[in-house]
Amino acid sequence: MAAKVNGKKLHLSTFEIPTSGKNIRKCLVAQKKFAEAGEVIDHVNTDDDDSMIKALDAQIKLIDTYTEFLKPILHLSDEQAKKVEDSDFNDVVNFTNEVISKVLGYDSDKSTKSEDK
Repeated sequence: MAAKVNGKKLHLSTFEIPTSGKNIRKCLVAQKKFAEAGEVIDHVNTDDDDSMIKALDAQIKLIDTYTEFLKPILHLSDEQAKKVEDSDFNDVVNFTNEVISKVLGYDSDKSTKSEDK
């Protein structure tokens, strides 16, 4: 089975991503990295220089993780990866969340439809 995502908002095409164990693992690893960075960022002590530096490093790592995740799972060329890097960051986050949720089977359209019944 494959998950289908539309990359139009990032000036990309539509992608069909196999829901293979390999891709599920990539999604889970990315989610773990997002959570680890979020943990550091959420617990920053603004009165401590070392804590601030760790939070800034975590933010940089977080931004890099999005492209590092999308490039292999979507088989993006360098040019396409550059489009992702140049896109609005909120759009990148939303698109990445859509990719992850569809590959992991958490399709929000399905959950919304079942709630409506």
